[in-house]
This record gives sequence, C-alpha cells and structure tokens, in this order.
Amino acid sequence: MPPSKEIAYTALACALLIGGQYVFSFVAGVEIVTLLLICFSFIFGVRNGVICAVAFSVLRCLLYGFYPTAIILYLIYYPTLATLFGVLGHVKQSTFESFPWYFALAVNVLLLGIACACAVCYGLDLIKISRIYKITVQILLWVIFTLSAGLCIAFDGLLVAKKVFKKDTANLLKLITIASFAAVCTVLFTLSDDIITPLFWGYNKTVTLAYFYTSFTVMLPQTVCTIVTVSTLFLPLTAVLEKIRK
Repeated sequence: MPPSKEIAYTALACALLIGGQYVFSFVAGVEIVTLLLICFSFIFGVRNGVICAVAFSVLRCLLYGFYPTAIILYLIYYPTLATLFGVLGHVKQSTFESFPWYFALAVNVLLLGIACACAVCYGLDLIKISRIYKITVQILLWVIFTLSAGLCIAFDGLLVAKKVFKKDTANLLKLITIASFAAVCTVLFTLSDDIITPLFWGYNKTVTLAYFYTSFTVMLPQTVCTIVTVSTLFLPLTAVLEKIRK
C-alpha cells in the first residue's frame, strides 16, 4: 500500500476513535475505542496502529483537557494495545486452523481468570462501595462471569468439534481469542490507572483505595461492553477493513 494511503487511513481511524469516544462519553461505562483500535491494528499492522494510538492519545486532550495522568496512561496503554493486536493480526490463518495447544491454554487461562476473579469478588464481598452501587456491581460481576464462562465453554466446544468432528471453526476460535485478550486489556487499563494516578498525585492508602473502588464501577460495564462489541462486531469490521486495505 502506498504511504499516502496509509497516512490517510491512519488519520481517518484516529478521527473515528476521537469521534467514537466523544459520542459514547455521555453513556457511563460504554466505549468503542477498544473495538475500533484493535480492528484497525489487526488489519493495518503494528506501525499504523501505534501511530494511530499515539495521535489519538494526544489529540483527545483538545476535547477533554491536558491532564498529566490521562496522557501518561493513554500513551502507555493504547500503543501497547495496538502493538498486541497488530502482532495478532500477523498470525497466519493456518495457525487458527490448527490452533496449537499454547494458544488454547492462553485463552482458557484468560477467560477462566476473569470468571474466577468475578466469582471471588462477589463471594468474598471484596469491593467495599456504597449500597447505592452494590446491587449494580453484583449484577455486573455476574454478567461478566457468565459471559467469560460461556465464551470458555464455547471455545472448548469448538476445539472439540474441530479435533473430533473436523469442523471448520477457525474464525470462531479466532474471534473468542481476540475477545478474551480485549477483555483482559480493558481490565488492565483501569488497573493501570489505579496505579499511575495515585503514584503521580501522591495519594495515601485511604484515598488510593477509594479511587480504586470508584474506578471499579466504571471498569465492569466497560468490560461487558468490550466482550459484547468485540464478539459481535470484530469479524465484520475487520472484513471491511481488509477490503479497504487491498
């Protein structure tokens, strides 16, 4: 692809990220940036994905202000996200068709890890928040647990169908793999913020815990949103982007 086209497509993708974040910023916990960036990086590669991520991380400040912790977080997280899915985009289709054991193990660990974390948080009542949000958080924990466990069961079922019945399940296996990585990355985004912001501003332990519990109520719906949007829209969006790239 000519460099001029790469620049144009990267600029357009950056504009979509900013526009998408602005539009959905009015709905708490709902975001489209992860889906758009991982789809773009998956098809256009690491370089274009990272350039898009860096440009987005800086330009969004024109809308939301130049907050130091936000800039640091975005410049670390989104280029890393673009790199991860840019690398996954270079994995050959034949790999998903054969699906080696270490890929299968990684996906199971990620999905079961999310499900177990939700079960532990719910069962041990680890999230100390206001009663106003408690029921909502409990519902979201169960939703994420159900989605993660369901994806894990579906994933293992597809593997069995592939190995035993010789079914062509490569695209579905790839989709669940991408969704599991995206969900974990969404969780890591909030946890990174929970580390960067308290360290930057010098919060004490009490304030740090309060900040964590507050961000937790945002992380849960974002994780649900990521799992649902990636599971339903990743394949059609990457198919469109693949046609554009050609």
